[in-house]
Amino acid sequence: MNVTKNLWKFGLALATVAFLSACGDDSSSTKSSQGPEPNSSASGELGYQPVTEGATESAKKLYNFIATNYGSKTISGFMTGDVDSDSVKKLPDVTAFKERTGKYPALVGFDFLFATGTKASDSWYKSYTQMALDAAKDLWNQGGIPAFTWHWKDPSDKIDAFYTKSGNANEFTDFDFTQGFTDPACTANCTWNTESETYKQLVSDIDEIADMFLKLQEAGVAAIFRPLHEASGKWFWWGTKGGAAFQALYNLVYDEMVGVKGVKNLVWVWNPEYAKDTDWNPGESKYDIISLDIYEAWDYSTKYLGAYDELKTNYGDGKIFAISENGPIPDLSVMAANKKYWAWWMSWYQTWDGNFLDQTVDAVWKANMDSPCTISLEDMPGWASYTMSNTPVAACEVGYKLAELDTARKVEEVLPDDIATNGWLQVKFSAGSGDTAKGNIVILEGSVPDLSAAKKITLNVNNTNKLSGIWFTVAFLTGAPDWAWAQPDGCWIDAGKSMPCEIDLATTAKDQKVLEGEDYTSFMKNLSKVYLEVYGEGFNGTVYYDAVTVDGTTVINNFDSQQKITIEQGQLVEAKVVGNGN
Repeated sequence: MNVTKNLWKFGLALATVAFLSACGDDSSSTKSSQGPEPNSSASGELGYQPVTEGATESAKKLYNFIATNYGSKTISGFMTGDVDSDSVKKLPDVTAFKERTGKYPALVGFDFLFATGTKASDSWYKSYTQMALDAAKDLWNQGGIPAFTWHWKDPSDKIDAFYTKSGNANEFTDFDFTQGFTDPACTANCTWNTESETYKQLVSDIDEIADMFLKLQEAGVAAIFRPLHEASGKWFWWGTKGGAAFQALYNLVYDEMVGVKGVKNLVWVWNPEYAKDTDWNPGESKYDIISLDIYEAWDYSTKYLGAYDELKTNYGDGKIFAISENGPIPDLSVMAANKKYWAWWMSWYQTWDGNFLDQTVDAVWKANMDSPCTISLEDMPGWASYTMSNTPVAACEVGYKLAELDTARKVEEVLPDDIATNGWLQVKFSAGSGDTAKGNIVILEGSVPDLSAAKKITLNVNNTNKLSGIWFTVAFLTGAPDWAWAQPDGCWIDAGKSMPCEIDLATTAKDQKVLEGEDYTSFMKNLSKVYLEVYGEGFNGTVYYDAVTVDGTTVINNFDSQQKITIEQGQLVEAKVVGNGN
């Protein structure tokens, strides 16, 4: 199964009238404190003991190792996709990491995505989960750090999916965990109805995962656990109901595992989607570490420095900060120069067409992994001999500067296979690090058909950039006298992929309110323009679009004839029709 990272973030607003504004709020900052024993060398008042009362000796060692190294050294990590062995060094992703960098990652990520759900009892699913657990045990015995994520499939077992419709329109769940609350409309201090079917479904799945951790606990193995990741991301069912509901769900996971089942071998990570998501904070006593997922940081620095500052502003100095998922790695020399240290990073997998090793150029890989300030598996002390400490490790010299490395990226220009006989809209993006390429490309104006009964728009897309995915959608502008703007949810196309995109027009929103009934029909029957709306942060490359069609019959534009293409509110974007003799 090919599970790709869906990087489309809601609220990507373009600078034009009636575009969606960025989501989120400016909640008041929250400070947290972890324990009585400070680690003043790292980022302030950090403790050396995990938050879980009665933590196992292994869990204490694991957290202590992270805490004492934080602020001086960074732990290297890599995620696994394909898991076909119980030996960690034989896993395809770990092997690929070693071949690319010359060393093994100290931290290896595993996923419980096949451990629960309607197909969890299938033999392949069970084998995958068991090999992941065995490989985690093998990693621990070699002195490494297992880190678990849980792409939690629909707890009602109606469909084998964890995405909502906005995350994957072809395979999604509409599971509503708030139906397990006494008051499903809860906006604060949500309480569970323990007799509800939804509550029982949730607890059943939580207990299954707890039992797996208990097996590791019995073997003396500790692990990092990041439940309900990318908290406010509406592409997962647990991120759709707001902060208060999420807090209740996170606390249910923690309390059931720790308090009821007795899981005491974990270092807990809370992973908000955005650093500003203070309203989603489940409580400082329920996690050890705050992490962020950061992708497309093409200069290896800007996004990481800004994210660190945001976390510190919103949560103070009482928790360790880590990168739980990333594309390009945070460069150690820049982080050290700015005294903004991450406890670890974990690049996403190379298998399952992930190719995330390719997002960091070889010179940056080598410099970071060769630095004495990066911890590889070869550098780990071994858990049997590890002695806990209340003293941070000594500062180290990174030994290089990013500016001295060759960080140039090769961007290939690849044409669609049928370009000689078929017309395409070619859109070239030229955004550098920290820049955003965006624009509203007019694909039809003047004689726009009546779309008041339209259900969906489909188009073919070819992303020739093998490193970056990109978000896009269509948008509509009415004629006089309103000149109103609306847009539906869009599509994300992964790096280097060619695919059809289907856009559900039932999600079309004006001023952030979905149009329904008469509001929809009256808006869509009086259109003056149809746009292709594109947005690519740091995106550099070419994307081709073709055959924009409504409900399979009405052609908006097939780009087979020569035509002038206009871009409104454009930035770092060029567009023209190519192919079919053009």
